[in-house]
Amino acid sequence: MAAQQLVLGIILIISALILLYLAIYSLRKRSSNLYFYFSLLMFSVFFWCLGSALEFLSSDFGAKVFWIQISYIGVATAAPLWFILILEYGQYGKYLKPANIGTLMILPLVIIVLAFTNNFHGLIWPSITPTSDATGALLIYAHGLGYWINIGYSFLLLILGFVILLRLLMKSPRIYHNQILILLLSGFIPLVFSVLYNTDILGIPGLDVTPFGLTISGFLMAVSIFKFSLLGIRPIAYETLFNTIKNGFMVFDKEDKLIDVNPAAEMIGITTSDVGKHFTQLMDNLPDLMKFYQNPEEESVVYAGDPFNIWIRVQSTLLYDNNEFKGRLIAIQDISKLKRVEKDFSESEERYKNLSELSPDAILVVIGENIVFANKASAKIYGFDNPDALLGKNIFSFYHPDSVELAKKRWNKVLVERKVLGFVEKKIISQDGQVKYIEVGDAPITYNGQQAVQLVARDITERKKLEEELKKSLKEKDLMMKEIHHRVKNNLMVIQSLLNLQSRYIKDTAARDIFKDSQNRAKSMAMIHESLYQSSDLKRIEFSEYINNLANNLFYSYSADPKRVKMDVNVDEVMLDVNTAIPLGLIITELLSNCLKYAFPGDKTGEIKVDFHPYTENGEKKLKLTVSDNGIGLPEGFDPKKSDSLGLMLIYSLSEQISANIKLDRTAGTKFEISFKEKAEFEKT
Repeated sequence: MAAQQLVLGIILIISALILLYLAIYSLRKRSSNLYFYFSLLMFSVFFWCLGSALEFLSSDFGAKVFWIQISYIGVATAAPLWFILILEYGQYGKYLKPANIGTLMILPLVIIVLAFTNNFHGLIWPSITPTSDATGALLIYAHGLGYWINIGYSFLLLILGFVILLRLLMKSPRIYHNQILILLLSGFIPLVFSVLYNTDILGIPGLDVTPFGLTISGFLMAVSIFKFSLLGIRPIAYETLFNTIKNGFMVFDKEDKLIDVNPAAEMIGITTSDVGKHFTQLMDNLPDLMKFYQNPEEESVVYAGDPFNIWIRVQSTLLYDNNEFKGRLIAIQDISKLKRVEKDFSESEERYKNLSELSPDAILVVIGENIVFANKASAKIYGFDNPDALLGKNIFSFYHPDSVELAKKRWNKVLVERKVLGFVEKKIISQDGQVKYIEVGDAPITYNGQQAVQLVARDITERKKLEEELKKSLKEKDLMMKEIHHRVKNNLMVIQSLLNLQSRYIKDTAARDIFKDSQNRAKSMAMIHESLYQSSDLKRIEFSEYINNLANNLFYSYSADPKRVKMDVNVDEVMLDVNTAIPLGLIITELLSNCLKYAFPGDKTGEIKVDFHPYTENGEKKLKLTVSDNGIGLPEGFDPKKSDSLGLMLIYSLSEQISANIKLDRTAGTKFEISFKEKAEFEKT
């Protein structure tokens, strides 16, 4: 075995190990598809270099052929995998679908199969001839059709990859140029070495130098990974970020010349056409920005005047490479909206302050339990000359002992549940010792970035005094009204008693009946006033109880026999105004009196019914009174409207007074239906 072949074999072995390390390193990282494809490429080239190395180091003819077949795993796949890597690097990953990758790899797989089965067809190597009879001599491989198809396919993919990288080189920032150039060389160097081998320019029969080109490419890849972050952010990713971000970026070199700018910087009129200009040219119409650049701070807010008229936040970052100053990055952000919001907030805060100062109600803001804001009205309510005197004081120190517990409960509810609580009455003790009544509402707010409670309080001390006086006045009025009803009832009872005494001296039955009717009328009115006197409502009475009492009094007044005549009273609880109750009571008195006097003469038996119920007609609430009997009824041809009977005249007259309708039914005795609309509430409350 020649010493030259031994050296070449060792070089390729070392190269293969380096490539294997790069493959494993990339596979372990595998944070993106780029790492995965790079790892596959390194494994492919590893097989190429390893097979070629062992072919150099083998002395047996069969072993040499076997290892060159092993190397074809890399020979056939290296170019397609390099092309896939370039596509991923250039952000053409959308084309790297499984079906497309499979299509790319069909021919390499066929070539590998042909290499391992060459003995049967000779499509890769029609013949293999040693260069000499010496043991371990180099082999000369005749190139068949399959070989040249693989070479053509590989060269085509390399050229396509070069086109992609050259386009990427032209539009990427300079910081990524080294990465792209290394990738170009990683494909170009093996291509040159392959051309040298296939054209036999070197004049060394059987020596394939292509694996040595791969060795150089492997070293370049290693340098690119560890020095230029080949597998880090790629140029296209940087370009996408740089061109789409909403903030403007400008990169200046150490001579203060613009070397890169993104589209967002156009907000201040600087575009890619300005690249190469000095900052003094760029910022001639932006004096505030120029001042910032000349006296750099980390961050500042400046106004860009005409024609831009925007507020911008400017940030400056110095750029270093291995502690060597390279330039600076200027970032600009349009904060015009934020400035408008700040202005609106400031104006809103000023309006709030003015409104609170003009408010007649006390407005306080409390953080923790201490007052941090108080308007002018607060000073007056809490007994101070100046609202500033309230600041820092504990809000609960002003509450009367009767109100402290309620105040703390509401306080916790506002802070914990963040609820707005309506106005309630509380008592406070002002600075000068006065006990005052206030109405206070509580609301959660944020004040100077802290959770706080806003109190709105109004002094209702005078109103409470007026309420007490009004209650006292109403009580006195109620007593007076009770006294009036009591006296009216007594006077009516006196009249009834006088009529009763007078009737004892009257011999004429008809005249005595007239006196009796008058007694009953006075009695019915007296009962109304008695109910009002006993009721808490001095204007309305509960009428069902009144009807029951009136019916019983009339029944016994006329000495009716309960065995012969039955009284059935069926009424609902209804509250009636006194202006309706008195005439309706007289109507009931007249109707029941007529039933008791005339419906059941002699020993005739029967029943008297009284019904009183609310009902609804055409959406209106009404009341209906029905008084009926099953007695002898009214005489034939008798017209109650034309009767000179005082009782019937009263019935129709009083019905008109309360706007009631009267319906008379003579089919089975006598039945009067009186319906009317009551202005007051029907239902008992």
